[in-house]
Amino acid sequence: MLELLRNFLSGKRVIIIAILLAIPFVFFGSTSFGTTFTSFGTVNDEPVTQMDVTIATGQVSQRLQSIYGEDFSLDDLDEEVSLGLIKNEIINQKTLLSQARSLGLMVPEKIAKQEIINLEGFQGENGFDQTLFESTIRSNGWTPEEYIALVQETLTIEKLVSAMGVTAFPLDSDLNSLASMLETSRDIDFIKINKEALVNQQEAGLEEAQDFYDNNQFLFLSKEKRDFSYFVISYEAYKNQVTVPEGYIDEAYADYLNDTEEQLQNRISHLMIEKSNYDSSSLAYEKINSIFNRLQVKELSFEDAVSESSDDLASKDSGGDLGLSSGDAFPEEFESAILSMQLSSISPIIELEDSFHILKLTEIIEPQINTKSEMSEQLMNELIDAEALALLEDDFLNLESLVLEGATINELAESIDASIQITGLKDIESIGLDGFSGVLSEELFDPSLLPNAIQIFEGDESYAFALMTQALQPTVQPFIEVAEEAIGEVRMNKANSIIMNFANEAEAVIAGEVMLPNENSFSKESFKGVKRFSSLLPSEIINSAFESPIGTLVSAEAFNGDRYWAITSNEASPTIAELGDAIEQYEGFYNESLNQQLSGFIDRAFKEGQKVRLKNLAIN
Repeated sequence: MLELLRNFLSGKRVIIIAILLAIPFVFFGSTSFGTTFTSFGTVNDEPVTQMDVTIATGQVSQRLQSIYGEDFSLDDLDEEVSLGLIKNEIINQKTLLSQARSLGLMVPEKIAKQEIINLEGFQGENGFDQTLFESTIRSNGWTPEEYIALVQETLTIEKLVSAMGVTAFPLDSDLNSLASMLETSRDIDFIKINKEALVNQQEAGLEEAQDFYDNNQFLFLSKEKRDFSYFVISYEAYKNQVTVPEGYIDEAYADYLNDTEEQLQNRISHLMIEKSNYDSSSLAYEKINSIFNRLQVKELSFEDAVSESSDDLASKDSGGDLGLSSGDAFPEEFESAILSMQLSSISPIIELEDSFHILKLTEIIEPQINTKSEMSEQLMNELIDAEALALLEDDFLNLESLVLEGATINELAESIDASIQITGLKDIESIGLDGFSGVLSEELFDPSLLPNAIQIFEGDESYAFALMTQALQPTVQPFIEVAEEAIGEVRMNKANSIIMNFANEAEAVIAGEVMLPNENSFSKESFKGVKRFSSLLPSEIINSAFESPIGTLVSAEAFNGDRYWAITSNEASPTIAELGDAIEQYEGFYNESLNQQLSGFIDRAFKEGQKVRLKNLAIN
């Protein structure tokens, strides 16, 4: 549990950007925009909401994609498995949060706001970009309060993990022991058999191969072959069927002009006086009115006023900048005031529920309008793309209905004037549907696939309707077709027998009591001063050699099939003085190992008495 969360919190700024979305109106005191989430129970008395489920699902998905690739989806897993992963993620986070709360480590709201406003991912060309927040929070239905609370929880968990990490301090004696162990060396005398060379040396004739074939026919079965009839419908093909209506470009360009005019954006800065910082609302107003009067007579610049007096700590260092709006990103009172302002002008005092504000219009961005000739090709392509996709989906839904009604593949193809293609009898290594990459050969050879049953495969903007018309089951292939394969099996068996027989005398050969076989596949060598991480020998051999007592014969097979027999001698362990600077090279490795041990300990400690009461948790 803790290790997963340590990975999750390895970079708080990156994680907050990746998982949390937006924070409009956070510093304006507005609480009118909100969403009510369903309760999914508690973990250690910490409530679990829909937001927690959504974030946990995203975290699990991202973690799996980092392992299996970006195309991996939770839908690829069994629902019970996916749900189990999501549950564990929620339990892990809530358990740590409850521990942090009980220890008094909760991060204040003000710190969470400052962290958000300074995140690099939320900065525009001129600082914090309010539009980035606005565009995402509305689509997700989150309130500012929920978002800030989520940031607080994330930073709080990070604070707890960091505090626990401090307890994982290295001991010099342990570090020295580790370095000494890894720097310890042994001499290794060994024999190697090159398996490939040994196999190739063996003589094998047709008579031996025939005997092996007769006694092991199950090794010489042919591959199953299948034949499919199919047709493909694709988005690209439908693009040629789209007809552009007369006058479309004129109408589309007029719509483009209307949309472009609405893209005018205004950037503002503000000076905020928070009512809660004063004994009464009237005293707060007197404060901001005094500032406003000084601004009016140019006794004070707006930027200096913000620096001296604004209560919005998040925007104070950037001159009060709130980002850009095209008319709906800021509170309605702000947007109304902007309409009557000129560039660099200052607004009258604006009152919100919890605060007073003075605005300054700092930038006006007018959209670039392209000519009709410049837009014609783009508008045409947009129409063709949309219409082609619509035609594809209409035909697909119609074909899907016909399949459910029991139509034949010929009837399906005739309904859309498509040509039926045939794969011919192919095995799993050569099967494929021409013009369609959305199906794997393993899917076409799925044991559950029934003959004469239409299968629908979905690709990237395309669909294939396929019917298995024939399936040839594996049969024993004639000897004449597999003679070379049988000869190879005979050679392999002879090589394996030689290796087994040699194992009995390997130790005597290493000791020099018996001569090494006079074969170029056999070799005898000695390496001096070999360490545990040496690349002189395969890791399988090195590990076996160091895990066994000195003078003991060890045998191991390398990943490529080569066989080794080895005996170690003359172990040399350096003293601390001899290690010198080499100790520092192992410090990172040691700390990582120590953290893993600590993670397991804390994980067990936190789970003692854990109270998990989840309910209504399901994957939709």
